Amino acid sequence: MNRDNRQTDYRVNTRDNANISVEIKCCGQHIGEIRFRDGEEKKCPRCGRRHQLRLGHNHFHITQCSPE
Repeated sequence: MNRDNRQTDYRVNTRDNANISVEIKCCGQHIGEIRFRDGEEKKCPRCGRRHQLRLGHNHFHITQCSPE
């Protein structure tokens, strides 16, 4: 798969072996960064999709929610 054609992409940033943030790309453009806090989210200005981070005990989820 050609990475340049992806519409949605996530990059997890780490420091000293700890996850510190997730950068979000949606609709082919960088829309921002969310820190590792439960419930943090970013909304794509182009399509309205929300990207939300939810923390578990020893894991995390990144969920996409369609515009209402």
